[in-house]
Amino acid sequence: MSVEFRVLGRIEVRACGTSVALGSLKQRLLLAALLLNPGRTVPIRRLVRVLWGDEPPMSAVANLRTYANRLRQVLPDGARRLAGRQAGYELVLQPGELDLHLFTERADAGRTALACGDHATAVRHLGEALSACRGAVLEDLADCDALAASIAQVEELRLTVVEDHLDARLGLGEHREVITPLREFAAEHPLRERPRAHLMTALYRSGDLAGALSVYADYRRVIADRLGLEPSPDLVKLHQSVLDRDPGLTAVVTARTSLHAPRELPARCRSFTGRDAEVARLQAMLARNEPAVAVVHGPCGAGKSALALEVAHRAAPVFPDGQLYIDLRHETRVAHRLLRHLGAADVPHAVDETATLLRSRLADRAVLVVLDGATDPAPLRDLLPATGPCAVLITSRSPLLLDGAQHVRVGPLSDVDGLELLTRLAPGAASEPAAATRIARYCHGIPLALHIAGAILAHRPGRSASWLADRLASDRRRLSELSFGGESVRAACATAFGAVTDPLAATAFRFLGRSDTCDAATAALALGTGLLETEAALDQLVDLGLAEWGDGDTYRLPGLMRLFAAELGPPRCRTTASSLRQHP
Repeated sequence: MSVEFRVLGRIEVRACGTSVALGSLKQRLLLAALLLNPGRTVPIRRLVRVLWGDEPPMSAVANLRTYANRLRQVLPDGARRLAGRQAGYELVLQPGELDLHLFTERADAGRTALACGDHATAVRHLGEALSACRGAVLEDLADCDALAASIAQVEELRLTVVEDHLDARLGLGEHREVITPLREFAAEHPLRERPRAHLMTALYRSGDLAGALSVYADYRRVIADRLGLEPSPDLVKLHQSVLDRDPGLTAVVTARTSLHAPRELPARCRSFTGRDAEVARLQAMLARNEPAVAVVHGPCGAGKSALALEVAHRAAPVFPDGQLYIDLRHETRVAHRLLRHLGAADVPHAVDETATLLRSRLADRAVLVVLDGATDPAPLRDLLPATGPCAVLITSRSPLLLDGAQHVRVGPLSDVDGLELLTRLAPGAASEPAAATRIARYCHGIPLALHIAGAILAHRPGRSASWLADRLASDRRRLSELSFGGESVRAACATAFGAVTDPLAATAFRFLGRSDTCDAATAALALGTGLLETEAALDQLVDLGLAEWGDGDTYRLPGLMRLFAAELGPPRCRTTASSLRQHP
């Protein structure tokens, strides 16, 4: 069983990609204390202080045993993992199970490379370390005084790695690109001097002399007001170098990751919501220092492209040699375009020669390639890297047979995430929670539908959420209502259905539109076809993201897709669909 223990952010345990319910606050505090001391027995007296502070109850030790037993019950293989020793408790972990281990391993490698002046390698390893961070260390348990010292130690390491990563990017000449993250980091941590020095350098190299001097003046004022101190001699020296316009400040380390490394990722979706498990799984795939191929697949409108771009932007620091993006719906000579954007001056015309040259260009380079909207795996096989730290992230409506590829299915958003997305897009809907909940339910968790509903409310401020909920209530009119600004759920469904080339699959799709759920035998009887060929047709609909499996080896259409299928009219069946609507 794949198990992940996470402390870099909120405390979390995941088993096979699913979050484990850890129980009460005291159980989470106990687990946090053990995770911050991996491989070591934590004394009972220290654990008691973590759970109750300086005033523990008389029954503290007995209660501690109770919390430990409850943790054993919820943790995967908990009886073996949580070992009771004579003096305390120890949590037994396997290599790679704790995110803090991955973080420190990659951070050490990156800082070693930075000390040796290998900025490209430092950027890659430090970026891998930071990709494991979901936020501040144990941010949901930060109020525990007994854990404060341990948390502060790890948090200081995390902040130092952020500074090291920005330092390495400066060494590669990415001074313009790091200005915004440096400003944000300095604003969050106003007393840290190193990011101010980096920001001064980045602004000076970008030609903003006044901005660099302003950063120094602001920092000097902040530490004088809060600490009664002056900047360090090093920062004073940097300030003087800026005033003197010292040529040494513009020196940039020459590295194989040139200033012209492609940065082609489109903007991420600003209203991206949920998908924590999928994001974490994809980030873990991309963080490995080896070729990686991931396929994000799911039904139309489920947000596959938004998920891929969100992950790609988060993982971008791990790929300093470039991030390439191609929309496969509008590009045919993909390998040729990738080579051109990687700087190849003379691209061969022959397909096999192009594939060979592409593999050579990608070898030992940390490049991320995002291929959006794939339908056929055959032309993609020549694009996959054979060696090196490259990765390919592919979106498709159906799984793709690609050697070594890992698949992540994207389904509808949960009710909670769907409601959050709607209220992000239309904040006014939050004042009508009942109506907003109805709208989210009518959208069936499909991000495309929720975006359209949110846009309708945002651009019609005089209309209430109740007004839209009432208009969406009718099954007959819902697809017509979910259309705005050039986007339409019906059009998306029609495009997806257009991929069906098998006449039997198309007929089976119409049949499912008139049934709540049915099995292959029932569909075969109704359509007058053989069981095996009917089952193959239904499975094809599932593979294309048009249908889904129900309970007991049955098939059904998702809510909005079912409304679309119903609009297409009845199939030519020997049995009427109405008699099958109550089929178990």
